[in-house]
Amino acid sequence: MAGVHPSTVSRVLRGKENIPIPEATRQRIKKAAKDLKYLPDERARALRLGKSHTIGLVVPDISNVFFAEIAKSIEIESYKAGYTLVVCDTNEEQEKEVHFVNNLISRGVDGLIIAPVQDSDGHIFDLKEKKYPFVLIDRCFEDMEANAIVSDNEDAAFKAVAYLARLGHKRVGFLSGRQNIYTIRKRLAGYKKAVEEYNLERNEALICGNGFTFESGYEATLEILSLPNPSTALLISGNIITLGAIKAILEKGLNIPDDISMIGFTDNIVSPYLVCPLTTISHPLREMGKKAFDLLIKHVESKDNLPFTEEIIKTQFHVRRSTDRVLSQVEAAW
Repeated sequence: MAGVHPSTVSRVLRGKENIPIPEATRQRIKKAAKDLKYLPDERARALRLGKSHTIGLVVPDISNVFFAEIAKSIEIESYKAGYTLVVCDTNEEQEKEVHFVNNLISRGVDGLIIAPVQDSDGHIFDLKEKKYPFVLIDRCFEDMEANAIVSDNEDAAFKAVAYLARLGHKRVGFLSGRQNIYTIRKRLAGYKKAVEEYNLERNEALICGNGFTFESGYEATLEILSLPNPSTALLISGNIITLGAIKAILEKGLNIPDDISMIGFTDNIVSPYLVCPLTTISHPLREMGKKAFDLLIKHVESKDNLPFTEEIIKTQFHVRRSTDRVLSQVEAAW
């Protein structure tokens, strides 16, 4: 239709400038492509070049604002760099994660960004052995050297509990989530370190929870509040379980922060606008997503075997109205 050789069409549609092509010819080719509703066959191009310009993102829960923000950031960076992003949601199920990883590789994606379930790591070791480009995000394996972008969870939890201790709290509860997860282990380590350093009450019953759902947050909070000496403050490891904790506290007829203070991992758009604005630890999710993408593409596009990189990103602490000092018995009676 354009009256030129197919190679000329290819150069124009791919934006190649290695040979001079008159502007009138370029416009004629573009008009022909538009009139024909032509789309290039990316599968054939990927087969020819050995590269699909597609990357995969595997996350445990895309409905969670935490992972949704990370995915959004990676999508933005992918588009700018000329890559297409494929997102898979494992629902915290190890079998689905293994399936998605294998399926994405078989479909020819150039690399993977994974927030692993962490019930097993064999498939991740396989990627490493095959020298397949991948980056772990938010969660990593401490006994495995790999590319990873994670937050400084231990330090963040320590500072949060230290803040509560300075407000006079002696019994601080920790809603943990699944304790086999890297982030939870680090947060628990920071919690225990602060309990020790500030001489707070050491009681394993104050550490509760085994999931990231609304229901698990609700049930764990009820369990802590049912103790003979319930906690006067909570550090909560997740934004969805925080909502379950709030429901339990209100059902018990307690007020935040008069009866119990709360600090939540992580910050989200509604935290400042709750009836009692929530004190939170926030993660720079857009920065984490961008760094993960940049690191992956660096390995994808390199012809050499690059050394692994693990980067720990600092968090931020936002003090709002859900935390307050503990009133003495005299003050409470007055």
